[in-house]
Amino acid sequence: MNHELQAFILAEEGRYGSLGRSNIGGWHSQTDFLDRSEPAVEALSNWITWAVRQMIEAAAGPRSFEGALSSTAWATICRTNAYHAPHSHPDSAWSGVYYVHGGSQEPGRPLSGVLEFLDPRAGVEAVTAPGDPYGEPFRIQPEDGLLVIFPSWLYHWVHPYAGRTPRIAVSFNATLRAGHGGDSNSLSKAPPMYDQTIIFAKEGQP
Repeated sequence: MNHELQAFILAEEGRYGSLGRSNIGGWHSQTDFLDRSEPAVEALSNWITWAVRQMIEAAAGPRSFEGALSSTAWATICRTNAYHAPHSHPDSAWSGVYYVHGGSQEPGRPLSGVLEFLDPRAGVEAVTAPGDPYGEPFRIQPEDGLLVIFPSWLYHWVHPYAGRTPRIAVSFNATLRAGHGGDSNSLSKAPPMYDQTIIFAKEGQP
């Protein structure tokens, strides 16, 4: 699936210019990525839907939500010196990123392309406690096939990338609409809902 996604995303990059959002340099696709009919895109869409529903149950309890799950996604490509500025994802409940290709690591650049979450608690950097557990950023090294889901209000950014091969990812937002008898796996626009928790899943490892 990753090989097919990579080929498709690189071809899309050649078709039109970067949409440009949080990315500084690099390429940002249009936000209708999950609408494509390619088998690899459909497979990724199904996995995102499953993973978000797992997140909802982990955060709110089993069978805590019945309704429509709506997702939008976009692909990004980082080449040398590209990065993503600190930002959050308003008007959605959960956000995430799937690494099609985590890129290559360069000696002496351990933070190259690393995803970093900022501690949202005001004043925690001034707290002294055993182990200094407060105020530190939470960092994730990109890895092929890794899916990361996080609450949309959580600020995050991507360190400047220094690899020689493109770092390719698909980011997404998920919103929830309770009731209305809709398909619980449908992918359409819906109003926001907020929650908190971070969960990680590796392809083939629920």
